[in-house]
Amino acid sequence: MNQKQSAISSLDFTGFEKTHTLRSIFQVAVNLGLPLAVWRAPHQKEVNLMVSFSSAQEVERPDLETSEKGFIFSPFDPKSSATLFIKSDFHVSFDFDEIIQHEDLTSEENALQAKFFMQLKQQFQKPEEKLKYHVKDQDIKGADLDYKDLVQLGVEAIKNNEFQKVVPARSKAISLNVDFDLITKYLQLCDAYANAFVSIVSMPETGTWLGATPELLLEVNHSQFKTVALAGTQRRDIAKPISDTAWTQKEIEEQALVSRYIINCFKKIRLREYEEKGPKTIIAGNLLHLKTEFEVNMKETNFPELGTVMLELLHPTSAIAGMPKEAALNFIQQHEGFDRSFYSGFLGPVQNDQKTSIFVNLRCMQLLENSAILYAGAGVTEDSVSEKEFEETEMKFNTLLNILNSQS
Repeated sequence: MNQKQSAISSLDFTGFEKTHTLRSIFQVAVNLGLPLAVWRAPHQKEVNLMVSFSSAQEVERPDLETSEKGFIFSPFDPKSSATLFIKSDFHVSFDFDEIIQHEDLTSEENALQAKFFMQLKQQFQKPEEKLKYHVKDQDIKGADLDYKDLVQLGVEAIKNNEFQKVVPARSKAISLNVDFDLITKYLQLCDAYANAFVSIVSMPETGTWLGATPELLLEVNHSQFKTVALAGTQRRDIAKPISDTAWTQKEIEEQALVSRYIINCFKKIRLREYEEKGPKTIIAGNLLHLKTEFEVNMKETNFPELGTVMLELLHPTSAIAGMPKEAALNFIQQHEGFDRSFYSGFLGPVQNDQKTSIFVNLRCMQLLENSAILYAGAGVTEDSVSEKEFEETEMKFNTLLNILNSQS
């Protein structure tokens, strides 16, 4: 057994309350200024925690096929700040009943690693304390326009044939309760939103982001490629079966535009062999959406680099920007009035057991010292009503607010 395997094997996770293991590893990484990511995939029980023993790497053009194992975190606008990659130096996954897997360290033994494991052993024996996380100052400047006015401006631009759809966003600053605990709230999000990708990304360069997104951007699993069109939003009535859901023409058209956008991306690379399933109604916490799935066999189509090519073509999708893309992005840049930062960017594990799963960073917030910034947007088409689009963003804020405000 080599030195780094010995370091891992000597850690004993047994006997701790279920949040203590996650909190201990998280705290030591933050204390040492290390980047880390925590995630739970949709419909899974396992929580993963990944730490890098070096700063996050800036990535100009992600190459999913040749990438080493890690976690990617990209802003809405890659021109405004860099896409970052957290290299997997330490990875542990567990379901709180048992540790599922310890990952061998991928970098050479160094003083920082030794300090990490030494502090981790000490942290396990300490009583629980208030969790610290990486914080980066963020300008909370709001838009110059009221959101309802912004929506109306978008409708008028569509009627003037400037574009077919635009997705303006808004932000909301909130105060955090004095007893706010990031790990407790994270686990509550996991319990509440089984079909979401629930994550924490925390590093000195970005601060700390918490989210529960329903939207897969792309997945590459061995030779299978998958992406989805997710659009159209309404409040979920738990007393009503999903099969009874009725969608308006505006919502159906909004979702169709996102599907058309994906198909147009396939056409650009002359890919004709794909399977399309949907649209169907899906549950996303307190909301319902329309979803269409697209799948490609990369072996049969002889397109092994499809994941990397489609990532560059898809982001930002029409579900978070609009269509046509450039015209919608110009409108957002001119009128939205705030920096989206990593909201509506993308994130997810890369080359984890030969699988890459990247999600759109929706239903998320950035954590500050005693406050947080929530983000949400709504798809605007010619038939949009300003009041309804405003209400949609409020419903999306509630994905996180319902958990933040809960007492349990």
